[in-house]
Amino acid sequence: MIESFDIDLPVCKIGMTGRNSNVRCAEINQSSTGDFLFRCLISPHIKSTHMNYFARIVSGLMLIGLIGCSSDSREPNFSVMEEKQAISAVGKQRGEYLAYEHSVTIDLPKNHVAEAFEKIISYCSDDVANKCTILYSSLNTGDHSSSDVKIRVLPNGVDPLLGIAAQQGSVFSKSTFVEDLQDAIVNGDKRLEMLHLYQVRLIELEKKSHSDVESLIKIAQELSQVQSDIEYAEGAKAKLLQRTHMDIVNISLQSDRHRTFWGPISDSLGDFGENLADGVSQAIVAVAYLLPWIFILLFTLYFVRIIWLKTRSRK
Repeated sequence: MIESFDIDLPVCKIGMTGRNSNVRCAEINQSSTGDFLFRCLISPHIKSTHMNYFARIVSGLMLIGLIGCSSDSREPNFSVMEEKQAISAVGKQRGEYLAYEHSVTIDLPKNHVAEAFEKIISYCSDDVANKCTILYSSLNTGDHSSSDVKIRVLPNGVDPLLGIAAQQGSVFSKSTFVEDLQDAIVNGDKRLEMLHLYQVRLIELEKKSHSDVESLIKIAQELSQVQSDIEYAEGAKAKLLQRTHMDIVNISLQSDRHRTFWGPISDSLGDFGENLADGVSQAIVAVAYLLPWIFILLFTLYFVRIIWLKTRSRK
């Protein structure tokens, strides 16, 4: 690098040459118009070290600029944008990677359980806007009527659904469980990125090995395995994202607390015959188990008595 002298201006020339720097500086001054005269700032014995360092800096800056241009010109992935929009829309007042599961227990009269069950099922089927989906349902209309419903719904549909359930009776218990899926989602993204990079390298290697049949077969098998791993990882990620975008609601209907004073007595009288038969059968089973032990006990007592009588007669 050379700079101007005899004038206080920030003017300099930067360049690389294989010749002596002082000789090159003299050539520049001879060919100039005379407005500026330059002098060499790098002595000959340290020229190569500084020039190599400067070349490395320039190369690094050029590489950073190329990387920045390539990243800016890359078109965004539409699916990723959709996922981000869904997360931002759902998670304005909740965590981005949190999965919510709500549970509520409704206590109501025994003869109203089936009707309440049908109302909840019907409401969920009609709630298309919140993508209400019934994952599990059961109804027991026996002596102890009860019902269980497991529903997946968008967060905006949770409160109305819980409101419909609460209208069927009195709320006995209510809880919310939150699971943090950030580690699982982030680790899945990293694994997907690694699999995609590995897939690209295998494709490049396949192009270079077009004449080697054995290598092509191995690469094709590896590509098939990588594609299978990518599809599995994408499916697992989709399930995790679905858990964060949609809530799980568990509704339990029971009638235990709405029983009258005579209810348990009436149930006992109704089950008297069945309980009597169970008692007799259990007694018969007990006798069957005890009979062998009774014979063993009698034989043992008889044997001990004989020994005791012989010992006594000797004395």
